[in-house]
Amino acid sequence: MKPVHAAPPTGRATLADIARESGMSRSTVSRALAGNGYVSPVKKQLILATAERLGYRVSTLARALRTQRSMTLGVLVADITNPLFPAIVKGIDEVVSAAGYTLFLCNTDEKSRRQQTLIRSLLDRQVDGLIMVSQTLSAESRKLLFPGPPCVFVNRRPARLSADYIGPDNLQAIALLLGHLHGLGHRRIAFIAGPSHSSTARERKDAYLAQMSRLGCAVPKGYLIEGDYQASSGRRAAERLLNCVPRPSAVLAANDFVALEVINALNAHGLSVPGDISVCGFDDAFGVHFTALASLQAKGLTTVTQPKRELGQAAARAMLMRLDQPQTAVCQTLLPVGLQIRDTSGEPAEMATSG
Repeated sequence: MKPVHAAPPTGRATLADIARESGMSRSTVSRALAGNGYVSPVKKQLILATAERLGYRVSTLARALRTQRSMTLGVLVADITNPLFPAIVKGIDEVVSAAGYTLFLCNTDEKSRRQQTLIRSLLDRQVDGLIMVSQTLSAESRKLLFPGPPCVFVNRRPARLSADYIGPDNLQAIALLLGHLHGLGHRRIAFIAGPSHSSTARERKDAYLAQMSRLGCAVPKGYLIEGDYQASSGRRAAERLLNCVPRPSAVLAANDFVALEVINALNAHGLSVPGDISVCGFDDAFGVHFTALASLQAKGLTTVTQPKRELGQAAARAMLMRLDQPQTAVCQTLLPVGLQIRDTSGEPAEMATSG
């Protein structure tokens, strides 16, 4: 029986080390570790145990040269501090890690130059694909990406580009929110939209206008305000809406951050929510309880719940499909949303008074 030698104290264990220690040929060791070709169960168990004992790690560079894949993926998110994105990233990771991929997570901060820098860095690292979460591509980024590795877009569609897209059903979301408010008796419903460069914001604005028309509700001048998804735009929008005549009885906000700041602004003017004006958000970014937010008088925000984790999982599956079957048709997948009715929506003030 061959003596067992320990691996050198310094340096990385190699296939030759495992072959020597296990008494197998290098080709047998290579087949066992790669899972290619037949190796008897007894020999494979011995080889794997030897590799574990020696601390052998697969060379990602060698594997990439052999398979033409780095087994890495880049994920770009718009704002890492936004509580919407962690659940999406978790869903992505759950699927791709099970398939043996490692993620490079990057935060673009909604800045085009930073986006370009990060894309270049990921391409230099030979990632197999990119998952773009709420990204609006700059012209330079387009040049970097196309042609390039596969891309899957989440939440925002790439304009004039044919690429896999996963997102929430924005038309359904707006219909649910307006249907809820209309059912309560609201007819004067204002909307604070997101930035025009965002495909998601444009979809929601168009859905608002179409659904208001379908419900027979007018949209007076001043009821539709473009924001930027930042909380500060909620305060500015609220100030403008309070000057409208007639004043809206309800407000839909581009996201939950904007909705919270609208509520703060209304409270600062001595108005109650929903007693004087109802307010609804979008995303369900914070969950049910708002006790940590002392400025919010209500216990919870009426909002639309996005299937965040499911969006990430669907995006990851689309990426794996694209990598394995690059010639398949482009997928455009919309996931259903839910309505969370909480404490910031109620009957219009005039109905509550007459009642």
